[in-house]
Amino acid sequence: MDPNSESLSKKLKIGWAIGEVGVAAFIGTTMIFFLFFLTEAIGMPPVLAGVTLLIPRIWDAIVDPVIGAVSDRTRSRAGRRRPYILAGTLTLGPLFALMFWVPGGLGDWGKVVYVTVVYLLASTAYSVFDVPYSAMAAEMTGDYAGRTSLVSYKEIAARIGIVASVIVAPVIFTSQSTLASGFRILGLAGGAFITLTFLVTFLTTRSVRSHQTASAPFSVREEFEAIAHNRPFRTLWLVFLLQNIAIGASSTTLVYLITFVMRADAKAAGPLLAISSIIGVFVTPLWAIVSRRFGKRSGYFLALAIVAAMSLPALAIPASVYQLLFVVLLVAGIGDAGAQLLSGSMVPDTVEVEELRTGARREGAIFGAWIFCRKLGMAVGAFLVSIDLSLFGFVEGAPVGQQSPTALLGIRLTYCLLPFVLYLLATAVLARYDLSEERFNELKRRIAVKPRAAG
Repeated sequence: MDPNSESLSKKLKIGWAIGEVGVAAFIGTTMIFFLFFLTEAIGMPPVLAGVTLLIPRIWDAIVDPVIGAVSDRTRSRAGRRRPYILAGTLTLGPLFALMFWVPGGLGDWGKVVYVTVVYLLASTAYSVFDVPYSAMAAEMTGDYAGRTSLVSYKEIAARIGIVASVIVAPVIFTSQSTLASGFRILGLAGGAFITLTFLVTFLTTRSVRSHQTASAPFSVREEFEAIAHNRPFRTLWLVFLLQNIAIGASSTTLVYLITFVMRADAKAAGPLLAISSIIGVFVTPLWAIVSRRFGKRSGYFLALAIVAAMSLPALAIPASVYQLLFVVLLVAGIGDAGAQLLSGSMVPDTVEVEELRTGARREGAIFGAWIFCRKLGMAVGAFLVSIDLSLFGFVEGAPVGQQSPTALLGIRLTYCLLPFVLYLLATAVLARYDLSEERFNELKRRIAVKPRAAG
């Protein structure tokens, strides 16, 4: 398939995007409920649980870009990316189930070892699928606006996956006599769902043909240096990191806010998060229009401003009327839809920056660093929540009425102020991003007349 073609069929776009439903289900479930599972279902202290979530991200710092770089150099009849998509399809589902199948009788450190190892393996399987999968966006079309259109399908699929996970997951894990039993069923059901969606993407992308250029010898140092010297990508990466730390912190804290501060059923967290994703399905096409009219960066600024503003109202919402959070999260969902779409459509544009500089296309390495950024941000957000819970005296496994007023205040402050500050920092960094549509088109013109190096 011509990478500069804009004539992608709707069937191909939808088939490719369906994989994101499973990706979002994995991310949504682990980001929103995994810390809650560790502290409330299996009784891990918050700090140990936070460390358990963070350790695999150290591994990801190396493995994600490497997976991308290796897929850049893969030569097969199925293309550069699809062999890895299949490998991720076959491995992530079973590992996801094992994440919630913690053997009984383990002490705190035994739980740490088990969960850390299984979560690390699951995260690696996720990367094996998602890094090559996401890198396909830069290969399927080379058109500036066409990439926004393509990514919009992916973002709508992500919203559907989040809605499915946040609504169904609480229903499943509260359906049994114990949370531990409920989460085991969730692991099995979620693993099967993830496998099915990944398989659909593998089967429907057979017509996608990637660049089959000669490969330079693989060097981890050169791959990391290439990414580090790509200034637009480097700037965008930092913005996205701050954005995802904020998302990880607020999403992880919400179930604690609902159950301990608002004293509502944990199931209420599902509809609250779902309203944000549901509105995102409808406004994502509108953000694509904003992008075409005002530019991707300007739209991204507006989106971040909206989610930053919506971080604060929960400071004043009384526990007795937690339903007001529906309004807050609905408006926040409008901004989040724009932030996800525009950041996702800006990343493929940075591939051409690297191609002009070195003559090599590093879609895989770039998207590997991007996937790592998302996972790192969400893990750091959850880790910061675990630290805050401990600092404010939260007691794991204690009934709702036995948490101290200080612990409850800490939950509210963590949910509101931490994301607000992070979103403000993200907008400040975004001001340094300078890859406009005009500059992008100039890069493509210069690439067209420059001999391509091996890469």
